[in-house]
Amino acid sequence: MTTSNLSFAKIVANPSALGWSQVYSAGKLFAAISLEKSEEGQEKDYLNVLGKEILSTLEQEFFTLETKDQESIRTAVMSTAQKIPAGIKVSFISGAVVGNVLYLYILGSGKVEIKRGQTLGTLLEAKEDEGKELKEASGFLQDKDIVILETKAFADEINESTLLEFLEKPSIEEASENLAPLIHEKENPLVSSILVLYKEGEENKEEEAIVAPLEEQKKAEEQKEEEKQPDEAEARSQTSSSVFPNLRRPTFNRSFRIKGTRNLVILLIIVVLIIFAASVLFAVKKQENDKLIAAFNSVYPAAEKKYNEGESLVDLNSSLARDSFLEAKKILDDGKSTFPSGSSQLKQIEALLSKVNSAIEDSAKANMKEATEVAESESFYLATVKGTKALAFAKDDKNVYYITSTGIFSLPNGSSTEKELVKNDSDWSSVGGLSIYNTSPYVVDKSNDQILKFLNTGSAYQKSEYLKAEVDFAKAAAITIDNNIYVLHSDGTVSKYFKGEKVDFSLKGLDKPLKGATRIYSSPDFDNIYILDKGNGRIVVVDKTGSFTAQYLSSVLANAVDFEVLEADKKVYILSGEKIYKIDL
Repeated sequence: MTTSNLSFAKIVANPSALGWSQVYSAGKLFAAISLEKSEEGQEKDYLNVLGKEILSTLEQEFFTLETKDQESIRTAVMSTAQKIPAGIKVSFISGAVVGNVLYLYILGSGKVEIKRGQTLGTLLEAKEDEGKELKEASGFLQDKDIVILETKAFADEINESTLLEFLEKPSIEEASENLAPLIHEKENPLVSSILVLYKEGEENKEEEAIVAPLEEQKKAEEQKEEEKQPDEAEARSQTSSSVFPNLRRPTFNRSFRIKGTRNLVILLIIVVLIIFAASVLFAVKKQENDKLIAAFNSVYPAAEKKYNEGESLVDLNSSLARDSFLEAKKILDDGKSTFPSGSSQLKQIEALLSKVNSAIEDSAKANMKEATEVAESESFYLATVKGTKALAFAKDDKNVYYITSTGIFSLPNGSSTEKELVKNDSDWSSVGGLSIYNTSPYVVDKSNDQILKFLNTGSAYQKSEYLKAEVDFAKAAAITIDNNIYVLHSDGTVSKYFKGEKVDFSLKGLDKPLKGATRIYSSPDFDNIYILDKGNGRIVVVDKTGSFTAQYLSSVLANAVDFEVLEADKKVYILSGEKIYKIDL
């Protein structure tokens, strides 16, 4: 069995009279917990004593298990749950690693996330309104996965984009040290989290290290054996001449030669040549077959591993599952040209590729939506876009904003009276998008490859240049802002910026690239980013790390001009063909 090494880093807030939290780790078992009571009726350290008793019970139940699997660990967790009295609000998240399998359990509320490579995704989540049933999940881990167990309070205080930025630190210990001040600023006693770094064990690596030399040793022995054969023949020849030095070969007169001897010699030569040619041909075919087997072993197992990883993640995180399926497809597509038509290797690769393509299609979540025409009053933003000539538009909760060659204007919701906010004093000439953040306009200035920020000071708008580094905005098409700035480019890429610096970001898991994308939409309150992909007639949804979440197709999207997303209401309004439509997500 593959062994594993786990490293832990912990984040725990200070307790209060009504709230307490803690994290725990021992061997392959780990947990995060918070307890909350409604009044101060019990003794001062009641929650502290209760919490330690719960964790101690979990430890005893777990380490007395003879067999550790999902069912037996679930029994241990449920036995531990009996220690939690009525009237105590609990967020109890526990996990265990057996081999390379991760088992997760949540009592009450809480969340478990995983960072795999550059992607952050949710493995398991339980909310307060979902009842008190135990939620559980399991799946395979990969080398250097980081698993984050979060109490409900931690998940509420630290959003995914913030967490991902801190997890980019060189170690989980440094990540927890940098997160700790943010947690203590909140003064929420229910905040706790444990970061778990998984590394594959040494046994696996030693196994790999042994296999390769054995194969090389076998080849070397075969080569030595081949070299040895002619040497032995030569040795036998030398031995014969030295032992029998006076032995002479018999000679025959021409008259004693048997008739037909020449024909016999020629026949023997032909037979020898045929045997030699056959052996050469066999050796060549064997060499070619060995190459095919080696090539197959470098393609098929790697693709099959990615496919199996995707299958194990389908119910845990569809985005990560889709990434694994796409990696498997790339491996197979790149490698299949190596194998001749009709070969057994190609047939196996094509069979696996068919399964991978089917899995990708199932995970695409391409939902065909019927668009319903609605009155202009349902979307004041799109009604304004329809009736106003401008270079770009944006909105917040109270106003619609638009930019022209002369200035930036605002229009209160439901009003027809515009207000000039900023006059264009040769500040911009080619606009690649407009967005609003905390009432301050941000403009993509394509001609100068810059984002212009007009800070609302209350009495005026103070201009400054947001970006510190050089960028290329020649293909900039739109901009949106949450806590970060995202710029959509006409070539289908999205660039991300934070505090004036570019941040690594890419779209992952799409079944096909963006084609003619024109608008990007998000806000600090959104969980996702929405992209209007006109060329493919769809709206693509990705999370804040760029990983594919869903896509929605509709016939009106091919001619869409702009769109407005109401994520909480699960609605999207679309301006297409001078009409406003609505689709439900």
